[in-house]
Amino acid sequence: MADQVKEFFLKLFNTADWPPRWLCGNWSDFHGWLYIFSDLLIWACYFTLPVLLFFLLKRRKDIPFTKVVWLFICFIILCGATHLLDAIIFWWPAYRLSALLRLITGIVSAAAVVGLYKTLPRIHSLRTVNDLEAEIAERKGLEKRLAQSEFMLAEAGRMGKMGAWEIDLITFETVWSRMIYDIYELPYDYDTSLHDIDDYFLEPYNQILKSVIDRAVAEGTAWDIDLQILTAKKNLKWVRSYGEPLYNRTGDVTKLRGVFIDIERFKNTELSLNKSMEMVSQNNMQLKSFTHILSHNIRNHASNIALISSMINEDTLDEHNKELFDKIKKVSAGLNTTLTDLSEAIKVRESVLTAERLSFSEVTKQVLEVIGTDVKAHNAKIETQFSVEYVDFPRAYLESIILNLLTNAIKYRKPGVDPQIILKTYIGKKHKVVFECTDNGLGIDLEKYGDKIFGLYKTFHNHAAANGVGLFLIKIQIESQGGEIEVDSTPDAGSSFKVTFNE
Repeated sequence: MADQVKEFFLKLFNTADWPPRWLCGNWSDFHGWLYIFSDLLIWACYFTLPVLLFFLLKRRKDIPFTKVVWLFICFIILCGATHLLDAIIFWWPAYRLSALLRLITGIVSAAAVVGLYKTLPRIHSLRTVNDLEAEIAERKGLEKRLAQSEFMLAEAGRMGKMGAWEIDLITFETVWSRMIYDIYELPYDYDTSLHDIDDYFLEPYNQILKSVIDRAVAEGTAWDIDLQILTAKKNLKWVRSYGEPLYNRTGDVTKLRGVFIDIERFKNTELSLNKSMEMVSQNNMQLKSFTHILSHNIRNHASNIALISSMINEDTLDEHNKELFDKIKKVSAGLNTTLTDLSEAIKVRESVLTAERLSFSEVTKQVLEVIGTDVKAHNAKIETQFSVEYVDFPRAYLESIILNLLTNAIKYRKPGVDPQIILKTYIGKKHKVVFECTDNGLGIDLEKYGDKIFGLYKTFHNHAAANGVGLFLIKIQIESQGGEIEVDSTPDAGSSFKVTFNE
């Protein structure tokens, strides 16, 4: 066997042992040339494919599995070479060379199979064209939504005059959004590394800003402050600065970032409003002082008139003067009553009573004990429907409200009809507690008196005890606590007063 192998390689290119293939068998021209042409065509295609793959590998460095591709290039070249040699054997019978070439082709083919087998799991893990197309479509959708979000964020920042910033404390690289350049009135190509706080923030705001920045770096605290700057165009402007620290994995502050807002309009409005409030407060104090002085002085004069009137002996007066004196006493008494009522109204507006947790049932019971005689005398039927039992309100005011509404319902009853009064509570609009008092009395013509119901000394029925003070006082009491009162009434069909509490 060794001698045969040695002889094989020594006579590798020796063709003396075989005739050309044309002489082996009975070849017709057509059959022979068909064989030769087919082998040459296969060789040409096998040769072209590796050339194309070679240029592909040269141009695209990112193609995966290049080793397997190179194995297949060698495999294809060798396969083509066997077909080329098969065509040449028709004239040059190099059968030993053909056998060696086929062995080499087989070995390379086996290596290509092994390489492909080992690479198959990685090939299976590759995404398909459909997967890539789906991913591209998804990315395009995400990019579109991201572009929309960026546009809306930029527009929100532009309309709100708010910009974002970030500074790296290690590299001192500073990043601004476009709006911050606009706030500082700087060009967009401005080098932010040249930015110096002292150039734009006036005293004491530059020191305030430096202080909060130092505290953020040292203690990790955020800041939110109003400052005044002098822009690049020398315009004074109020801004709001918000910032917070960013930490690395070791817990050190490495960056600061935040937002910068132009609040010039709002700050000017705030300052103007504060100034107006100060003026209103001063005017209110002056008005209160004037009211107290006026009330005190008028009350002194009224008391003096009453005192002097009490000292006059009416028996010494003739009929004419006695009649005039009676009128003077009535005017004096009315003046004192008016002053007392006005004083009570002023006290309600100025006093600050503490709200407490009150039970509608308990307060109503206490009020009914006070007016029990009046209720029995007029056979009044009072029904309570308290769906909400408790409310936070000053006790004196709630007693006054229930008392006045009940006494009015009894006072302005229809002749010959027993008063029917319903007191109820419930949750109304905006989830607020509502107290409602409904009666079957005379009612009020709202078209005629709707804007006068809660006025001082406004009466709507010819009743001897009517003085027009009760509704005026309870409206002041309710509104002093942020609540409101409404009325719904029809002549001869009763009235319904609805009190909405602002707890």
